[in-house]
Amino acid sequence: MIDISEGIELFNKADFFSAHDFFEKCWMESDPEERLFFQGMVQVSVGCYHLVSGNFRGSLSQLKKGTKKLRFYLPSNRKIDLENLVNIIEPIIQELNDFISEQDPQMFWNKIPKIKLND
Repeated sequence: MIDISEGIELFNKADFFSAHDFFEKCWMESDPEERLFFQGMVQVSVGCYHLVSGNFRGSLSQLKKGTKKLRFYLPSNRKIDLENLVNIIEPIIQELNDFISEQDPQMFWNKIPKIKLND
């Protein structure tokens, strides 16, 4: 069984990029019945990385995909309280959904530059 304590520590220290790398390595080495779990952990890590980096659409996409996969392992897997993790992420997903849907994609149309040619 793969020891995931390092990945948990990286995640809890908010080193989401490194946590993503760690869980991705676990995913590649895992048995078929655990692949979805590790994919979910990769996606939740990436989603958190995007969230703190300001890529809200990327975060929303990854958090949705990750929690969907982790639900197959509820309430817990490998001593991780997945029910708690998913329950904390769900309101973040809702807030991101609300935030993104309130943004007007037209708001920058009048600011988009034109390409000018030299004579």
